[in-house]
Amino acid sequence: MAETWVDQSGYLTNTKLNKKFQMSAQPMLKFRQFCDFKSSLGKNQGESENWLRIADVGTYGGSLAETNTMHETTQAKTWGTITITEYGNSIPTTGKIKTLSQFDVDQYVKKGLMNDMVRCIDGLVERQFNSCALRYVGSSTTTYALTTNGTATSVNTSVLNSYHIRKMALELKKRNVPGYNSLNGDFVMINSVEAMESLAGALETVNSDVESGYKQLLAGEVGRWYGVRFVEDSFASRYTYDSSARTATAKSWAQAQSLDGYMFGADTVMEAIAVREEIRAKETTDYGRSHGLAWYYLGGFVIVWDTAANCRIIKWDSAS
Repeated sequence: MAETWVDQSGYLTNTKLNKKFQMSAQPMLKFRQFCDFKSSLGKNQGESENWLRIADVGTYGGSLAETNTMHETTQAKTWGTITITEYGNSIPTTGKIKTLSQFDVDQYVKKGLMNDMVRCIDGLVERQFNSCALRYVGSSTTTYALTTNGTATSVNTSVLNSYHIRKMALELKKRNVPGYNSLNGDFVMINSVEAMESLAGALETVNSDVESGYKQLLAGEVGRWYGVRFVEDSFASRYTYDSSARTATAKSWAQAQSLDGYMFGADTVMEAIAVREEIRAKETTDYGRSHGLAWYYLGGFVIVWDTAANCRIIKWDSAS
């Protein structure tokens, strides 16, 4: 048991319990699983972390005459910055409840805190995905509108179908967005349950007839189609999470055909961690009468490429 004191109060945290807490939450984190980790910062490292973003070379290589010097080019280099922020939530309990309850109060509290932590962290990562420049709108079942300034300008009137999946994947390929090596070069698409609904029957047919060797490798993965792995999400893609206001506002589309989805390759969002998510027990006060449990995380997230030229994410979107 590790104990930390702050001023005249404190908390207790347990390494073994925290590892179990983190492992139990992993299958529930649909967006966070695609983050790249900059580092585990630890103590005394400041409130922000920088990393170097390197774009493709400026000009191509080419042929050389024997008497010519080697061609030269440059790579644009920019610094990305992650702001480290505290996140958490707690549930107070009392000595009386823990003494008289017929149930394990702490177990129920831990489950509630884990569900809250998953929603908050995935909601934070989705807000970074939402910073992508490429917006794809299904203007009909066989046409689309693409914008590159981070804003959809037309209203979606189509369900997500095979035509739109192929065109979104094609757009990423045309921009030389790399797929995931660990997924044999596949792209990934995280879809709200509303966006996924129109594909569910088709994916079942494809998987039974074609994908005999297909194996699920991702949390929430429901199928593979056209070189794209599909992950179904029920929270972050369907609600706009605001960590400051501590609210999650339901999204809605005017035509009610779908909701958000994100197709992407590597790299997506960078994460820097100072303190990995953990369960903390409040130091008992008021002569043993005041108890409490909390989840706590100290870190930050930021999209890797937020410009159209290097964008790795394309959003299935609508203007309203």
